[in-house]
Amino acid sequence: MRSHEERVAETKRRIAKMEREKRRRRNTVTMASAVAACLVLLIGASLAMPGIAANIQTGDYSGFEMTASIFHGGAALGYIVIGLLAFLLGVCVTILCFRIRQMNREDGQDEESEGIHGAD
Repeated sequence: MRSHEERVAETKRRIAKMEREKRRRRNTVTMASAVAACLVLLIGASLAMPGIAANIQTGDYSGFEMTASIFHGGAALGYIVIGLLAFLLGVCVTILCFRIRQMNREDGQDEESEGIHGAD
């Protein structure tokens, strides 16, 4: 037969385990949706790029001495689009890395709190 302290410790351990599982499921859904958003962004950009590239007019580069001649004649749109897409991809990857780090930190805290409650 268990003592009162053992029953309380076991109850606390079960509650912590259920909360950890709930948090893990929620984090998994969040991570899956973030990955799906990144994939949609990449696929959308790859499908839109041929149309954007067709609209870009190549300029005549007879004036190579001009400053920023690569932007002469409408080529700037392509560079702007690529820059924005690179920025958005960087933001998505940063958010994913931050969430992974946060999940690892929470798992470590959960393991420490189990030790505090006396459950092993």
